[in-house]
Amino acid sequence: MKTREKIIHASIELFNAEGERNITTNHIASHLGISPGNLYYHFRNKEDIIFAIYSEYADDLINEFKSMDTLDKNPLNSIMRYMDIVFALISKFRFFYSNLPVLLAKNPALKKRYSEIQKDIIVKVRTMLVSLKDADIIAIKDEEISDLTTLVRITTTFWLSYLQTQSEDITIDDVSLYEGLLKIFALFSPYVTENAREEFEQAREHYRNLQQQVQQDLAV
Repeated sequence: MKTREKIIHASIELFNAEGERNITTNHIASHLGISPGNLYYHFRNKEDIIFAIYSEYADDLINEFKSMDTLDKNPLNSIMRYMDIVFALISKFRFFYSNLPVLLAKNPALKKRYSEIQKDIIVKVRTMLVSLKDADIIAIKDEEISDLTTLVRITTTFWLSYLQTQSEDITIDDVSLYEGLLKIFALFSPYVTENAREEFEQAREHYRNLQQQVQQDLAV
C-alpha cells in the first residue's frame, strides 16, 4: 500500500475512533510512524485528507448504487439493498456523519462535491420509492414522494448527529447504526399496502435480528 493510501486509511481509523476534531496531522503521522513532512508531501492539511476520504466514500457509494440496478426486480429487495449500502458506508465513514455540517463549512471543495453526490442519491431514492408504488408495495400520493425521499435522506444522513445530542456519553457502534436503519422502516411502514405487509415485516425483522446479534457480540 502506498503512503498516500496509508494516510487515508489511518485517518479514517483515527477519526472514527477519536473523533475528527481530536485528531491532528501530527497524530496521523505519529500513528503511521512517518514524519509530518512526509505527510505534508501528500496532503497540505487535514482538510485535504478529509476531501480525499470523501472522494473514496463517493466512489464506493456510486459503485454500490450501480449494483442495485443488477438485482432482481422485486422492489422490496431494493429497500434492503439500500439499507445494506447505507449501513456499510456509515459504519466505514461514521466520523463524517457525526460532524457533517462543520466539515462542510470548513471545506468549500468538499461541500461542492458532497452536494453533487447528494443530487444523485436523491434521484436514486426517489426512483426506488416510485418502483415501490408501481409494484403496489406502498400506497403514496405522487406529491408525497419528494417529502418521503427527503425524510429518508435526513434520517440516514443525520442519525448519528442526532444520537450525539441525546447524551454526553453516547457510544456510536453498529447497534446504533442498525437502530437508524430501523427508523427508515418506520418511515415506510404507514405507506405499506396490506398485500405487501407480511413481506415488509419480514424484512424489518431481518434487521432487528442483525441488531440483536451485534448487541450480543459486543456484550461478549
